[in-house]
Amino acid sequence: MLEKISMVQQLSDSDEALRTFIFKNPAQIFQLSAREIAAKIPCSSATVTRFVKKCGFLSFRDFQIYIRNEVENMTGTSMTKRIFLEQIFVDQVFEADINEQITRVGELFQAADWICCIGMGSSGIMAEYAARKLNMIGFKALSSNEPYAPFLKREAKENGNVVLLFSSSGETREMVELAQLLKSYDKTIISVTNSGDNLLANLSSINLCYYTEKQRLPYQFDLSSQVPVVALIEYLVAYCYHLQAAEN
Repeated sequence: MLEKISMVQQLSDSDEALRTFIFKNPAQIFQLSAREIAAKIPCSSATVTRFVKKCGFLSFRDFQIYIRNEVENMTGTSMTKRIFLEQIFVDQVFEADINEQITRVGELFQAADWICCIGMGSSGIMAEYAARKLNMIGFKALSSNEPYAPFLKREAKENGNVVLLFSSSGETREMVELAQLLKSYDKTIISVTNSGDNLLANLSSINLCYYTEKQRLPYQFDLSSQVPVVALIEYLVAYCYHLQAAEN
């Protein structure tokens, strides 16, 4: 259990104390903030953040998700079975800087000629929904559930266009290849993924990530919840609408 943490070498005394606390209290880790964990050691919250990076995690939230999954595997239960519906957005579904990220995306949308929303499967439905909502408030947006759609060859290269990619796993081969193509055009890539630790997120200029339990069925059917994605779209569209109203 917790191999990614136990394998880290050359730790300071504070790091060792932090690791010992994690090993003894894994079920508490995904319920506490970095500051609250630091207070229990004691150490600084910066020490906690640096330790998380040393373990190979992109963010503190990715670290918490890893711990939670390890606890669930050990106990054979799913923690999310104990979460009530009204708590779903209270339990740190999004990163702490999500509002700043939304602001950056909104500014890019304001300056864009076209917004290309792309995804596959359930994520393709989210891309279509995003394009529809953006069109309703006056943006020029189009959607596709086919990452190799012909229009991309032209639109993706044009400087005035923004590309918004949806992928629950962030590892879908077609979506990753598309992101690599867009990166070769020096495009600003905005992605929406379930966690910030995946190939698509790493290729993106801006990653809007959320955290829900991943549920994969045989033959790669994805039953993971899209509720946080809908919430992100709704919030982003509302922000853009009010941004437009303020300018007018």
